Amino acid sequence: MSEKAIHFEELWEKCENFHKDANLGASVQSVLDELMMKINLYKVLVEKKEISETEYQTIKSRTLGEILLTLTNLSLKENINVFEALGVALQYRNVDQNNRKT
Repeated sequence: MSEKAIHFEELWEKCENFHKDANLGASVQSVLDELMMKINLYKVLVEKKEISETEYQTIKSRTLGEILLTLTNLSLKENINVFEALGVALQYRNVDQNNRKT
């Protein structure tokens, strides 16, 4: 990324604004379909390693970036505070993990 360093939350908001500015009017269902398509592509990439490791890592990174960009569209459309949602998810996972240890 050629821009000055920014915090992850600023990048997330910038991506949400990209979708807002593009104003493509995609439905939540179409965003979910796009997300599933990209996740399925990533699954295919993980199973095939017929290219150099450098190219493989570049393609996986680009695909994961596309998945994250699609998630920013979903968070925008659904008005979800992703920082809070991720924090709560981690908190619940930690509780589950601690319960399994005891």
